[in-house]
Amino acid sequence: MDKIKNSSIKRSMTVTFILTISIISVLSGITIFWANQIQQKIQQNRSIIIKNPYYKIDENTGGYVLDMNENNVEWHKLNMGETVAYYGCYFAMFGLPVFYIIGGIGGAAIIYFHIKLRTPILQLQNGMKRIQDNDLDFHIEYDGEDELGQLCHSMEKMRNELRLNNRALWDALEQRKLLNTSVAHDLRTPITVLSGYLDYLEKNVPQDKITEEMLMETISFMQKAVLRLKCYVECVRDVERIENIEIKRESQNTDLLLKEIESNICSLKGDKKIVFQTDITLTSVKIDKSILFRVLENLLENAIRYMDKQITLKICQRETLFLLCVRDDGKGFSKKDLQQAVNMFYGNEKGNDHFGIGLGVCKLLCEKHGGFLQIGNNKSGGAYVTAAIDVF
Repeated sequence: MDKIKNSSIKRSMTVTFILTISIISVLSGITIFWANQIQQKIQQNRSIIIKNPYYKIDENTGGYVLDMNENNVEWHKLNMGETVAYYGCYFAMFGLPVFYIIGGIGGAAIIYFHIKLRTPILQLQNGMKRIQDNDLDFHIEYDGEDELGQLCHSMEKMRNELRLNNRALWDALEQRKLLNTSVAHDLRTPITVLSGYLDYLEKNVPQDKITEEMLMETISFMQKAVLRLKCYVECVRDVERIENIEIKRESQNTDLLLKEIESNICSLKGDKKIVFQTDITLTSVKIDKSILFRVLENLLENAIRYMDKQITLKICQRETLFLLCVRDDGKGFSKKDLQQAVNMFYGNEKGNDHFGIGLGVCKLLCEKHGGFLQIGNNKSGGAYVTAAIDVF
């Protein structure tokens, strides 16, 4: 049974067919043999009736010999039971093999279905039904290595991909919802400021209560509000462009890439202390360099803004991932920061020149490049951000 269960459908069907034919042949042979034996035994037990016996003298012995050729010989008729048994043997010799064939094929089909087909077919039917019902929280549990097992593995892979895609879509919708909420909230402030200044001018200008100096000061405040509103709109547009960006991987020499990163660090740090460490054994990586440098610059700019004395940038590898780990010695992330800092337009990231999209953009770019973004606090104090990018 295990051989049938673990082999391919073609081979298991062949084995089942051979076993079925063998069993049918053995049973049919045994049935015919014993039916023939019973018929012979019935014939042997029959008595002979000789009418008007004719005898002749044997020349050698001088005794009387019954001449069968010259006598009218009849077999004694069979009784009812013997007749039924005798002709029943004919039925057994011809009818039972036919029964064995029909029953054997039917029984083999039922056994084969329950051993080989029932479990994977039920798994596939249940899987298709749940997928149609948009329920992807299940697993197809069939470990066979035959064609149906491969089909089950393919469906399980498809289910997992659908689940991941739905999760990604759900996360994207949640991010979009948060983005829309944040935009609506943050646009309200400059609009409220502009509305307040306009009301102020509308009430006081007709009554000549505003001096030229007060007017120019109010206009200056309104210009700042408009400028911030304009910058915020441009920031939203940048996020839209990043979401639609296409990753263009190109092979890069690792040594040259690290030298370029080090040169980029020197241009960013100014009077800040940045320690650069590397632990790379790869000779080349397949990467979108513009994405790498955009992520790196965002991480360093955030670290510089919150550092105390020093930043450490370590570049290393983990299997197919290129890791950028930036550590600072500042105050670190709060509990709320750890939960929401990678969200677009997170409130604590916002200032006069910042709109809280730095880590959100880095997270989006890393995920589009097959990686991830991780944030946390160092045991010795300060924060760390690790950006992982797939380089294969």
